[in-house]
Amino acid sequence: MTDSSSRLTGNRERWTADWSNLTSEVVYTGLCTGCSGCIVACPYDVLKLDEKFWQPRLDDSAWVEDDAAHCSHGDRGCTLCTRACPRFRLWELDADFEMFGRARRRDEVAGIYQDAYLIEATSRQIAEVGQDGGLGTALLYYAMMQGYIDGALVSYVDKGQRTIPGVATTLEQLIAAAGSRYTYSANTLALRDATDQGLSRLALVGMGCQTSILPVAARRGAPKLSRKIALTVGLLCSKTFSEEIFEELFEERYGVSRREITKINIKGRLQLWLERDGEPDYLEIPLKEAKEWTRPGCERCPDFGAEHADISLGGIVSESGRTLAVVRTDLGHELLALMARDNWITVYDASVKDPNSLKLMRKLARLQRKRWPAESIAGPSHPEPSILPLPATKHVD
Repeated sequence: MTDSSSRLTGNRERWTADWSNLTSEVVYTGLCTGCSGCIVACPYDVLKLDEKFWQPRLDDSAWVEDDAAHCSHGDRGCTLCTRACPRFRLWELDADFEMFGRARRRDEVAGIYQDAYLIEATSRQIAEVGQDGGLGTALLYYAMMQGYIDGALVSYVDKGQRTIPGVATTLEQLIAAAGSRYTYSANTLALRDATDQGLSRLALVGMGCQTSILPVAARRGAPKLSRKIALTVGLLCSKTFSEEIFEELFEERYGVSRREITKINIKGRLQLWLERDGEPDYLEIPLKEAKEWTRPGCERCPDFGAEHADISLGGIVSESGRTLAVVRTDLGHELLALMARDNWITVYDASVKDPNSLKLMRKLARLQRKRWPAESIAGPSHPEPSILPLPATKHVD
């Protein structure tokens, strides 16, 4: 096991953890979220995502002595899967130092950030199709128009509301990808498609488990992934649901088929917008009824705020049609300032316009931190971090 004390005192170390460590410490312990960081980092393409259990699986061609937890490439020194894992060992400390040059303070329960705003897109076309005012869609399109990115890793849904990771390079594609998903989409898996298309300056849209991949990998001496991602847009997230929720809850209990659902949202309750026989309809379901379909990978996730994105977005606001935007980096600030200057968005100070949204964010973040197992050697302790600002360290080969 890595000597974490050497890291915290600033000493340089050799990173040796491989697939066997990842399985024993993350995959088989319930800490894995299915983010697929290890899969897209694998240079040998021997890791695949098992979408039934939302965990990486090693192709049997790479097994050593019929052992799915023992990779032949790991035997030869490959460690990229553990370097890219945002739940392996001291992942939060690694990501914080890589992005901000320090660990977050005890009072920064929702992560390190500079400002928080309420924002709505000025384009009616975008605001009406986007979730909570359309900021996410407007942000990605503006970044494309200004040359910050040449594409975005997003998720689409089919007619049965099944999520599909994909790449967006046009406004039409961004609009098609607009809206929240409440079943999981490993958007990182679209990276290979983007690479095949010749794209090299991408935005990654995803939950905290996905947006933490890049700074964690870079901190651990594997910056190749982060070089392809120019912008990260995080989504405030308390959980996602398994696919079975459609048949076992929506259909069996409420008589709603997948194909009748046009939009899903959560505002204290599960909200379903429907189209039945060509007519619009609407249904609300108490959240407690959906609890048993919580995806296992979310049960131990401590990151409500997508703490390692350039900008984190969420709909936890008092007034509909606006997005809470938590700005964490200078790049995030720069983009929003330019969008406001060019009249793409209307911006309000969240602490003045809707201070309750910030209180709610901190409350939900604090509650979510309690999910992390206290006995784990990795990540944050709960309910608030025990780590303090310490000298930054780098991992070397």
